[in-house]
Amino acid sequence: MYEKGETGRITIDSICDSAKIHRSTFYYHFKSVDAILESIKDRQMSLLKELFESTGGKDVDFKAFIPAFQELFNENERYLVPLVIEYGDKEFSFRYRSYLEDMMFEHLKISYSQRDDRTAGVLEVVISGMVNMFLTSLATHTVTLQDSDLLSHGMINVGLRSVLRDNFGIRIGFTTMTPRHRWAGITSRSWVRRPSVSHGGIRRRR
Repeated sequence: MYEKGETGRITIDSICDSAKIHRSTFYYHFKSVDAILESIKDRQMSLLKELFESTGGKDVDFKAFIPAFQELFNENERYLVPLVIEYGDKEFSFRYRSYLEDMMFEHLKISYSQRDDRTAGVLEVVISGMVNMFLTSLATHTVTLQDSDLLSHGMINVGLRSVLRDNFGIRIGFTTMTPRHRWAGITSRSWVRRPSVSHGGIRRRR
């Protein structure tokens, strides 16, 4: 029921029947079904944080992190897919994705001169897009996390067009989606505070 996103149908009796335990055993460890669900979310968040710490923290070594994260995801897929990928718990999905975005932001050592809405929007699209690409590749099993990392490297350091062509045999014909002069007249108000990056429509300050 949990994997199908039917958490509302989970009862203490169904858990005891599935685990072949007595209700008293259940209450010895948990007070309610909600307590179990919260413990699952706390565990998943702790595993992610521990993984970053063990692979370098804010100076994470992504060569070590990527295979380790892939292993962590595979081992906990039954929880992470409904919670994070399918937004079964929107608050937790936001928290999990936000942590990944924060760590990626730190790792990329991003600096900028314009502290405005446009800058914040660009950072949001780039970072949340990269995190979503990683998570989607893990959940669908169609693209390896290593290939997703290669694509991220291409977008940041090389140029996506050449990475797609040289590594995947994919060619892109267009040169630009909108005329460059479209942005020529745009002005933005300056912010004193650092631009925020958001996910799921919720803005957060860094």
